[in-house]
Amino acid sequence: MGPVTTVTSGETLHLNLLGPVEAHRGDTPVRLGGPKPRTVLAALLLARGRVVGDTRLTTLLWDDRPPATCPAQLHTYASRVRHLLGPGIEVERRRPGYLIRLPERGVRVDLLEFQKRAARGTEALAAGDPATAAGELRRALAIWRGAALGGVCDPLADAERDRLEEERLVTLERRIDADLELGRHSALIPELIALIAADPLREGLRGQLMTALYRSGRQADALAAYRAARATLADELGLEPSAELRRLHQALLTGHPSLLPRLSRGAAPEPSAPAVTPAVAPAVRSPAAPVPRTVPSPAPAAPTPGRAERHPVPAELPPAPADFTGRDQEVMRLGTALTGRRPRRPDQAVHVVTGMPGIGKTAVVLQTAHRVRRSYPDGQIHLDLRGSGPEPLEPADALGELLRLVGVPAPLVPAALDERVRAWRTRTADRRLLLVLDDAADERRLRPLLPVTDGCAVLITSRSGLYALEGVSRTVLAPLSPPESMSLFEKLAGRSRTGAEPASAAAVVDACAGLPLALRIAGSKVAARPQWPLSRHADRLTDPDRTLAELAFSDLSLRDRLTDAYRRLEPAVRRALRFHSALGPNPVPAATAARALGTGTEEAEELLADLAAAHWADVAGRHGEPAYRLHPLVRLFARGMLAEEEGAVPRVLPVRSSWALTRTGDTA
Repeated sequence: MGPVTTVTSGETLHLNLLGPVEAHRGDTPVRLGGPKPRTVLAALLLARGRVVGDTRLTTLLWDDRPPATCPAQLHTYASRVRHLLGPGIEVERRRPGYLIRLPERGVRVDLLEFQKRAARGTEALAAGDPATAAGELRRALAIWRGAALGGVCDPLADAERDRLEEERLVTLERRIDADLELGRHSALIPELIALIAADPLREGLRGQLMTALYRSGRQADALAAYRAARATLADELGLEPSAELRRLHQALLTGHPSLLPRLSRGAAPEPSAPAVTPAVAPAVRSPAAPVPRTVPSPAPAAPTPGRAERHPVPAELPPAPADFTGRDQEVMRLGTALTGRRPRRPDQAVHVVTGMPGIGKTAVVLQTAHRVRRSYPDGQIHLDLRGSGPEPLEPADALGELLRLVGVPAPLVPAALDERVRAWRTRTADRRLLLVLDDAADERRLRPLLPVTDGCAVLITSRSGLYALEGVSRTVLAPLSPPESMSLFEKLAGRSRTGAEPASAAAVVDACAGLPLALRIAGSKVAARPQWPLSRHADRLTDPDRTLAELAFSDLSLRDRLTDAYRRLEPAVRRALRFHSALGPNPVPAATAARALGTGTEEAEELLADLAAAHWADVAGRHGEPAYRLHPLVRLFARGMLAEEEGAVPRVLPVRSSWALTRTGDTA
């Protein structure tokens, strides 16, 4: 939330989301009113200075039943929030929505304060300072005043409350980890029992209870806690405990020194010390005593990031889409490369799947990963790198998560990036591991995550082609063919609906122009509104003035997806995209674009090539020179941005807005 100014009042403005949504100026409450202004305020604060689109705000306020006057009401609520919070707080109209700007001083947001303290506590824990960690994490948790986002409209609470509660629970588990390191295991047992009673499926709490019981000299109770966890998971979910919980159970059985606090592990006997015989061994091991053995043997070392221990393998792949359609050739080629004989060529180990927003990259990668997973017996890992969002996952954070997934306990993950890289490469050496890195932002953030051994393989999705990445193969996804598009739409909307109105079904599919996200939105909306004839959906979708507005449903919005990607383009490339949209649906050569942009042909060629590299345009040959064509839905989006950001279509550009000219079949 970028700096603006300071609030004029000497009293700090408190904006609270972690409990009932409230605002206080000093000790005086600000009367925010009912759920809708609270929802607007909370949504803008959660966006962290980013624009929240009108479509998103409309859904959060009215779900799928917006009133006809919703644009005017949105403006009213945004103005009310601006007025209530007072000078120094800017609530701006920034198409396609609104954003909030907070000053550097004079305003405190409880969520931001919680996250800062939680981050400091986590860093202290990783650095081996549990006392500092426990204090910071305890202060972070004290900021919460109850269930987050109290008093807002249900759609916002449903969309965000679980995520915020997960942040709280993770922070709570880390605070318990810090207390365990400080030797407070006995005091933690009643707290953990109460927490598990409230959330019996949370395995992290189960593992902490097992550890606390063991360190309190209650090995039998610790094993009983594992049996209770296993029974609960089997009864409720039909699942076995996680690999991490099973590893902890095995450590309980063997008395592994890693169960002791780090400060106590030095008390373990030297390797040459003789073991105690069974005849004199205690029945329950005390926290400081080694497990009895029948023959002398070295005490097992605590696990380290560099040790290649055999752990239950990670199986982290999300499910492949049940309605996956088309892409058979792409999935077959990827599967063949991933399961071919070894040694493989370098470009058979790392594969980038790329294409325009909404083209179905993740679906292809997950479909492929599930087909080949048996070829990677050491595990399959999926990690969302958040590259298309405002805060991509940094390499150090990504490596921390990857190391945890391959069995490195959180307190033993190195702090420095280069140390995490070395630990990751050591852990993946001599393994057959499949790594799915979803939504990569750029090469810099990706390189440290790539295993260097022949047995591992990596599937990457990215809106960028990642062309500076060495030794990779690329699969560029094109729009679905008309038959594939119809097949996907029928699966989503229902064959009875499409069969009853085949002409309308064809019109809807044609309007979606082969884009899987558009087809998914249209099909889901048709299925959710059985009382509407299919012709009504077709009429709305084929009106170019409302096509993009229609392609939004629940948490899916094509306009929002395109807007996010558009904002990541360089300003000159965005301008080229806007102007290209008014040059007609046919392929545009560089010379034509240069006249429209007021640049030289070579500069225009560079800009168009950048558009193609980012998958905003396709390259087509025309009389021996490259020409560039926009996807029909991209063209509609870019025409809207042209009108919004240029004010009017420049005279040099022809105005062609007929829907018929934007159809896929008319752009050859």
